[in-house]
Amino acid sequence: MKDRRHRAILTLVATRPVHSQDELVALLQSKGFIVTQATVSRDIKELGLAKVPIKSERGEEIFKYVVPNAAVNYVSRLHRAVSELVTTVEGSVNLIVLRTPPGSAMIVAMAIDEAAWPEVLGTIGGDDTILVIVGSAEEMPHLKQRFLDLKGAHAA
Repeated sequence: MKDRRHRAILTLVATRPVHSQDELVALLQSKGFIVTQATVSRDIKELGLAKVPIKSERGEEIFKYVVPNAAVNYVSRLHRAVSELVTTVEGSVNLIVLRTPPGSAMIVAMAIDEAAWPEVLGTIGGDDTILVIVGSAEEMPHLKQRFLDLKGAHAA
């Protein structure tokens, strides 16, 4: 029963934003699990779920649970950083702007720099925004698509 519940928790967290233990309890109960907040609290600890900041539709900072590294098959550190932290990807001429939750941009910028993609001349990371400088305007659409693919391509 516990394994089935853990699989359900991992699926829920990977497929939708789950903001609190109470919300997770309600979601599990709607799927037929008999759980309490204490049980869910232990499950979260055992699964190693983490809470990361995100921006709500109104622009305020809220948190959501994310699946632990062991349960997600990431190709690289950059893949993990982009898929978990990048909220938007926009491009113009030879620049790409990536947005993240507050305080997360430097993590993503470092991962981009470490990946050493040849078409990236460099990055500038602020608090919640990364500017990626692309070698040429012709390379920008391809590189923008690579970021979009990383953002949505993690398995759960």
